Amino acid sequence: MNTSTSEHGSPHPAFQWLRSETIASLNVTVEEYRHKTTGALHYHIAAQNPENVFLVALRTAPMDSTGVAHILEHTALCGSEHYPVRDPFFMMIRRSLNTFMNAFTSSDWTA
Repeated sequence: MNTSTSEHGSPHPAFQWLRSETIASLNVTVEEYRHKTTGALHYHIAAQNPENVFLVALRTAPMDSTGVAHILEHTALCGSEHYPVRDPFFMMIRRSLNTFMNAFTSSDWTA
């Protein structure tokens, strides 16, 4: 794994480059960055593939097993007074050229 920051610039002044790793079996290069203010990690996966993808995942440690995170995921995607589209997520699906779009809730993260 390459850890020399001298050969890599940060793609944005708010991020610090941490490392780069080539995964030959997948023909990809993974670069890891850290947001200077929040500490959030960003992984960029460079590949010769026409599919472009992104994922935003947040740690959502549960206080119990009631499923509140999953309910909040659906509630957040139902519109609001300020965003009066009934299902903005599904409206985006119909209006985009995506090949896959979804939200996920696991036991301790939401994406």
